[in-house]
Amino acid sequence: MSHRGHNSSASATSSVASVVGTAVTSGTSHATAAFGHNAVKHTPAHPEYVWYALLSLLGLATALNALFIAWATFRRYQARHERPKSASRPTGRLALRRVPQAILSASRILSYRLRIPYVDMTLLELTLVILYMAGCLAWVFSPTDSIKPSINLTPNTFSGNAGKLAAAQLPLAVVLALKNNPISWLTGLSHEKLVLMHRMVSRCIFVLTWLHLIGEYYRSPAKLLSAHWKIAGLVGAIAQTITTLFGIQAIRRRYYEVFYSTHVALILIFIVCIHIHAAPKHYDVYVWPVWVIWGFDRILRASRYLLFNVILKPKDPKARIEDIGAGGLRVSLRRRIPGGWKAGQHVFIAFPKLGIESHPFTIGNVYEKDESSGEAEMVLIIRAMGGQTRTLHELTAPSGSCELAAFVDGPYGLPEDLRPFSTCIFIAGGTGVTYTISRMHQLIRDVLASNAHATRVVFVWAVRTQAEYDWISADLSKIVALAPASLSLTVDVFLTGSRAGRDPMTESLPSLDKAYDVEKGGNDISQWTGPEVDADEMVEEVDTPAQGSGTSTPTKTDGGYFGSGTATPTVACGTGVSRRGIVRKFGRPDVRKILEEEVTASQGAVAVDVSGPDGLVDAVRSALTRPFAGPMANLRGTPTVLLSVEQFRM
Repeated sequence: MSHRGHNSSASATSSVASVVGTAVTSGTSHATAAFGHNAVKHTPAHPEYVWYALLSLLGLATALNALFIAWATFRRYQARHERPKSASRPTGRLALRRVPQAILSASRILSYRLRIPYVDMTLLELTLVILYMAGCLAWVFSPTDSIKPSINLTPNTFSGNAGKLAAAQLPLAVVLALKNNPISWLTGLSHEKLVLMHRMVSRCIFVLTWLHLIGEYYRSPAKLLSAHWKIAGLVGAIAQTITTLFGIQAIRRRYYEVFYSTHVALILIFIVCIHIHAAPKHYDVYVWPVWVIWGFDRILRASRYLLFNVILKPKDPKARIEDIGAGGLRVSLRRRIPGGWKAGQHVFIAFPKLGIESHPFTIGNVYEKDESSGEAEMVLIIRAMGGQTRTLHELTAPSGSCELAAFVDGPYGLPEDLRPFSTCIFIAGGTGVTYTISRMHQLIRDVLASNAHATRVVFVWAVRTQAEYDWISADLSKIVALAPASLSLTVDVFLTGSRAGRDPMTESLPSLDKAYDVEKGGNDISQWTGPEVDADEMVEEVDTPAQGSGTSTPTKTDGGYFGSGTATPTVACGTGVSRRGIVRKFGRPDVRKILEEEVTASQGAVAVDVSGPDGLVDAVRSALTRPFAGPMANLRGTPTVLLSVEQFRM
């Protein structure tokens, strides 16, 4: 409609609630209806403008990722071609040349480490949610013309804007949830981080959908369900409402399998209904990309299933599941994975005998291909909790092990590149060690190949009992033995649930329960920041075999990468040997003290990897917001810290 036209031929009466006007501008005729005596209809907004803003943010994130890759490449070049330089320790004097490092640290603290109580969000997540929702609402209610009033409070305008914007965001919501994600490839953001943005966009669509529905109701209640495409829209809104309620954190985590199955079914209903609803108004142009994106991901995932499990058919398609004590399971299988996997990545494993569900598990070993068969062994350490993992544990009961046909999908995940960092700190709790032990193993291999800059490595593992420590004790010794003499290495294992004078194989603290396992997570930060138990009384040092040049490889035991946990690998000895040890302590680690000591002593950039219970992860995050890792410390010469968290948060 032309807002400057004169409706000379229009007729109006004061007894009706609508006025139909006809105006002609430049030979084009438009018809519209306005509700109320003084109501006006503003020019419809263009939802593609929102995409322009999103693409701009994507471009910025891609540029930042490119800068990180360039820096990492340069650091690896230094490790290969330049002689090690003795870096000077921080002088404590402020230096303006370190302002960029201070800004980087401040942004990391504000974005990823400070968490908002009660909402389980980082400051960045909460800020993004507020800004994104505010931006969408502003787009819905703020007109793009000069007609007064300068706000869209009439249903005939804001309901249309809300509906179009909700439809326009569907492709974004879908692409953020994909495992095979082009946004991850461009920006380096992991799937776990993008899922948080997926929830943010989905909640925004939920609000916009109901704004659209409410606006249409007030426009004309009698016409709300007057056509099949309008009924489809209402059905879609109800389906999305149900899945949004099931997506509430407390419900989602407690009944995840119910949430997952209903989520898939209801979202499919939602998209089909919205497609039917949008087609008559020609807004299905925003829905077609959803099918293309979703179809591409399904085809790619199906292709990977066929490739890894059928086309590159393994000699033995079955997975071996072993009961390794203390509720732990070792799952091992062999597959041909073109290109292998990166340390810290995870796969989805499905056991057809137990149903069509697939669950994510971190790969606990590095990629080592058998040249004769082309296959590589993949090892997973799982704690039997409930559902499918409990069923697996029960199947091993008669003989201690069983074999099941298994399908593999993956690997997935974008673990940070540790090779540019001078100090690398690995902190794990419970079965979170599968992430950190493989990361440390790969880092040591890179150091041996002169492809990493690390000069200092710290490995901290908190586990409840000696029996759980035995899950990987031999393999931990093997990895420690690989470290070259030039690498400063500390390995501390904290037994949090046993005491001297009691049976360490089975004893655990009465106050500890499943809430402190990595699969569930404990939320008490103070458990991980208090003083350690008396080390003089309760420290045991277990020496690993000595090694010479650092290039010899331990003889692999019969138990494989995660062997029996009791055998000690054999390593060839040489001259000029330095001995390495694994120190076991009783109590919980004081992660703040550990981090402060290592960060302040480091002579280069620091990387911290953590995987474990919520309480442990939150304690690490909290510690790295302290002044020793803050921007003022950077200005005085303390290095920056990159924090990477591995958590399967549903």
